[in-house]
Amino acid sequence: MQYAPTQWQKIMKTITKLLLFTASSCVTIYSSLGTISTTYTMSVTSDLSNVEVIVNENRYELPARVEVTRSGKNLDFKILQNDSVINDTVLRPRLSNLFWFGNAGQFLYLAPIAWLVDSRNENRFTYGSFIHIDSLGNTHRLNSAFSNKFAEIYFRGQNQQGNFNLQIALPYINFFHLHPHNETPRNFGGFMGFGLGIEYFYKNNKSLQLRGDGLIDFFLPMPVPYTPDWSSPRETAFSFNISLTDNFHINRFRFGYGLNFARNQWHLIGYAPNFWEREPDEELIWIPGRRSANNILGLALSTHYRFTNSFYFGVIYRPSFWELSRNRLMYEHTISVDFIWKIRF
Repeated sequence: MQYAPTQWQKIMKTITKLLLFTASSCVTIYSSLGTISTTYTMSVTSDLSNVEVIVNENRYELPARVEVTRSGKNLDFKILQNDSVINDTVLRPRLSNLFWFGNAGQFLYLAPIAWLVDSRNENRFTYGSFIHIDSLGNTHRLNSAFSNKFAEIYFRGQNQQGNFNLQIALPYINFFHLHPHNETPRNFGGFMGFGLGIEYFYKNNKSLQLRGDGLIDFFLPMPVPYTPDWSSPRETAFSFNISLTDNFHINRFRFGYGLNFARNQWHLIGYAPNFWEREPDEELIWIPGRRSANNILGLALSTHYRFTNSFYFGVIYRPSFWELSRNRLMYEHTISVDFIWKIRF
């Protein structure tokens, strides 16, 4: 079938327009339609009282709706409580969901072209539609009204007076310095332990913690079954601790100090030198083991870093000085690399 030149040109022109539209991008298309504008409204909330924010030199009392301009530059964001600055930070721009998923979903295999087209459009950036400030003055960027409402409920009262937390702990890596009765001091290192505690905030960002821990020196970083070697002596260590500490919460760090009771145990396990080499009818020659346990008082010193409002990572040092069974000065300690998961009541 033959087409006249003018008809063929019309067909090619239509195809060209279609290709140009297809090779365009979500942000560019919606910007041209007016669906996305250069500015947008950001909702800012907080569970703190008497809080204001300064955004690009404009001051707002919370809760507030703040007009911001989309840009690839950082947005100055200063948080004040009772006219004192508690967090002077910036909000870094992020590429919007429309840029990432709109192009990928609408243009499929042409998405790289669409992303390239959008890479020159400032409207591809966002600072977040909802900003929530928790009780530590930290900002949480959220994408929907539902997640913002959830954040208001979840973060409300974190580290505030009157709060109770249950703590599940994993003292994962443990080091022991023990002084068994009638033995030279011993040093051990290993893995595994478990701890439980409760925490009460008697002031904002100050808490009391009562915690119990059991520590062992398992030689592998994961609990697996193994067959011990009964032909040679083996030494193991175990420590049970109960500590009461006062804790200070400063930004994402928690510093604790207090008293600790420790029951430190050392065990030399009995063995049979001829265990593997004996004849079938040969009697085993067992050499008995020895054990020692010290009940001792000392301190608990800790530093933890908060990754989220529920998850902490840190180090606990428990030096002990006074042995209760014989009422004498004696030094022992345990050190634990510690993980904590908090559950707020």
